[in-house]
Amino acid sequence: MHTAPNPEYIIKLLEKCLKWKNDKSIKQSKVVLNIFIDFLKLRVIPKKDSAQDVFRQYIARPFKPKIEGKLETWIEVGLDGNPEIIEELNKKIKQIEDFGNNIGQELPDKKEIEQTVATTNIQNENAKDEDLFSDIKIHKEEFIPELDQPILVPWDFSTVADNALQHAVMFAPILGGTIYLLHIVKKSKEIEPTTAKLKKIAEEAFIKYKIKPEVLVKEGNIFKTITEIANDNKAKLVVMGTHGIKGIQKLTGSWALKVITGTNTPFVVVQNAPRAQKIENIVFPVDYTKENKQKLKQARLLSKYYDINFTLVVAKDISNPQFVKKTKTNLNYVKAFFKQNNIRYEVKAIVGTDSSTEAALKYSAEHLPDLIMILTTKNLNLQDYVLGAEEQKIIANPQKIPVMVINPRKVIYASYGAFGNAV
Repeated sequence: MHTAPNPEYIIKLLEKCLKWKNDKSIKQSKVVLNIFIDFLKLRVIPKKDSAQDVFRQYIARPFKPKIEGKLETWIEVGLDGNPEIIEELNKKIKQIEDFGNNIGQELPDKKEIEQTVATTNIQNENAKDEDLFSDIKIHKEEFIPELDQPILVPWDFSTVADNALQHAVMFAPILGGTIYLLHIVKKSKEIEPTTAKLKKIAEEAFIKYKIKPEVLVKEGNIFKTITEIANDNKAKLVVMGTHGIKGIQKLTGSWALKVITGTNTPFVVVQNAPRAQKIENIVFPVDYTKENKQKLKQARLLSKYYDINFTLVVAKDISNPQFVKKTKTNLNYVKAFFKQNNIRYEVKAIVGTDSSTEAALKYSAEHLPDLIMILTTKNLNLQDYVLGAEEQKIIANPQKIPVMVINPRKVIYASYGAFGNAV
């Protein structure tokens, strides 16, 4: 079995190819350079439009860190989904290395780059599949979590669960976590047959999406067990499908919101499959609460991998003078943060409302962004669930726009100028 080359090393060689192609002092035939570049484009990079666009952007503007990070991710996806090309790719890499040696040019330090890969491969080969689901594992006399910062997709064998998986597939290359299909059963005797069913779904997902999720079945209830698993294993993201608020949920509150509260993990709640394979426009409601700034960490993370425009939506007709002042302060803070981090944004003040929720819904209904980023209400109680917390309206928005939901943490701000306190 041939070892897959490190995507970082592949990109370093691609950089060299582009430099050598433009170097008129090199008289040796450069056909091998074009062959390597075409091989990456046609055989390694997935044929998805979004992946090919990244490759074209990189060829046109190499050495851009943001584009380089995206390309590295797509190379990993391509190699994972097409392992039979690894031997051929290694041959092409050898040809480029020989070309560089023949013209006396310095090559990237392969040993230094691949040392990390070698260590990772050894660790992965030593891990057994059944060990992933052990209740307790001991290593160096310490308890360790059974999953390693997963991306969880709660699975109920419904269409909306598959919609959530499609969104998780889109986020996985960005966050780097392994996707786990998570199903909660009421009785332990259901675990084995349900696991078998989930494994078949995981196999089908690999054929469709070129990323094979792991499966996890636990005894418990959805309102507690999902958040416990997310918290205990420091999940990077939970992507959950929802049918919106209907039927009995109108009386008891949104099931999705009940699952979300109590976890430190961001949730992405979806109703439909992704409209596109990339995120370009995000609505970022700005209100008067100081917790509002806690969305900035996720905003910065997404902007590293996508060329995003954030729309900072505020309510125009706020009647409370204190709320007006605090909203303006928050808005200035967010704008300064985005400028400091070179994140594109625009500000939209929505007339006819004093509610940031209504403002976000009105703007989103007209412009259909790719994502809405919100916080849950701090200290939700039974009354919020019965009467309906504000974020329920956004989570179940009629346009079925995906919503990233973040639970607020207790924060102390020394000053509005210290960005580190918000993120």
